[in-house]
Amino acid sequence: MRAGLYDILSGEFADGRPVDSVSEDDQYILSIVSNLNYLFNSRQGAIKHLPGYGLPDITEIYRDIPDSIQKLKRAIQEAVEEYEPRLKHIRVHYKETDSSSFRIIFILTASLLNDDRVKFQTTFSSQEKAQVVTQIR
Repeated sequence: MRAGLYDILSGEFADGRPVDSVSEDDQYILSIVSNLNYLFNSRQGAIKHLPGYGLPDITEIYRDIPDSIQKLKRAIQEAVEEYEPRLKHIRVHYKETDSSSFRIIFILTASLLNDDRVKFQTTFSSQEKAQVVTQIR
């Protein structure tokens, strides 16, 4: 298992880490994390040939909290199912909202194609990009 084509061509993951600085097993997970970061930081409709790529406008989500949490959860689930083929049995769980810092946190659990379980934490913030990190492998 190795990094994805985009990571190899760019020579680095979304966090700026060089691809060749980590083991092949770690490259695979970091490639998924990079793809999820790109996916969650893109707005639907921004890429003409992939109009469903990305998530809805996060500012609208914040405006309609708490009613919009389920909408965002559903959008995350659908986006990952459509645009991250290295994951299966995907589950998205809402963890918390920190209203003082305008952060919304979700936990995404899934299986890799070899059936290993993975867990990612995704944090959305009104002032920053969405951030996906791997939790437990």
